[in-house]
Amino acid sequence: MDETESERLSEEARRFNEWNRERPQRTQMSEKLRDNGGQLALFLNFSIRRTWHDGEWWYSLVDCMVPLSDTTSAKRYWSDLKRKLKREGAKYEDFVLSLPMPTKTGKMQGTDCANKEGVLRIVQSISHKNAEPFKEWLARVGRTVMDLGEERTLRAQNRAQLDRADRDLHEIVVYYGIVTPNQHADLIDANFAGLYAGRTELDLLRERGGFPGSLPDRMGQLELAANTLQRALVQDKVQRDDIRGVLPITDAARETGALVRRTLAEAGSTMPEEMPQYFPLPPGEWMPDDHPSRIQWDTPAEIAGEDDGGPDMTIREIIAPE
Repeated sequence: MDETESERLSEEARRFNEWNRERPQRTQMSEKLRDNGGQLALFLNFSIRRTWHDGEWWYSLVDCMVPLSDTTSAKRYWSDLKRKLKREGAKYEDFVLSLPMPTKTGKMQGTDCANKEGVLRIVQSISHKNAEPFKEWLARVGRTVMDLGEERTLRAQNRAQLDRADRDLHEIVVYYGIVTPNQHADLIDANFAGLYAGRTELDLLRERGGFPGSLPDRMGQLELAANTLQRALVQDKVQRDDIRGVLPITDAARETGALVRRTLAEAGSTMPEEMPQYFPLPPGEWMPDDHPSRIQWDTPAEIAGEDDGGPDMTIREIIAPE
């Protein structure tokens, strides 16, 4: 290993250790952000605070400076950059707002923030190896939007419908030749591939990185509906045409997904891979009570040894010797 590679690995290790040490503070900050309509987004191993304001995400500019510079003082770097922008005639006040955000200790204070377009304007003034990857990351996470009130309720209903359609499909295809976990995984990829122009589940997870939760948990109503229709059509086609075998069934899944995709295109709709992403729906918010993955918290636990021939659980007092 050459010296340059060794230095790079050493720097990555240092950053990871620092990131790990700050985990309790990040957790506290994340909870405070969530309580105030925000969240932490992750670029590489850098946490970026952002808050929902006026219908879009606004990002902490001090946080953005950390991965975009090699300075140990992001606040000073941002302060110097503001002066530089001002000298160059850029009216950064037009796209920078002071919005309340929590510090590492949980205290709320005004923080310079910009929306996606504002951050991209600022990044143009920075020459750093992370500039291009950061812009790509920002374009991805910038598509994540808030859902409130009825919209969230409808998302939860559509998420439950997609889950039901997925489970029904995978139960049916067992009788037509898809049996092993790998074969079921192939069907999952085929379902996505037709609808998302060749993208597999892993491809989509990589493209939509930065947030927890499964793919459907982050989908909007239209995307969920498109996926549900694709699953239902595959099930209907397999049963109606008596399609048997892994390859014929996965081919049918891709063809059906492509058909739904063409329908979206003809209707002038956004393509599924470009549809906005949402805060992940917690499983408890959309899972029906009879879902096999739902924990039945209300079900009383059986008491070991009670009327089951088990061991005697009588509690006896033990007196310490004098």
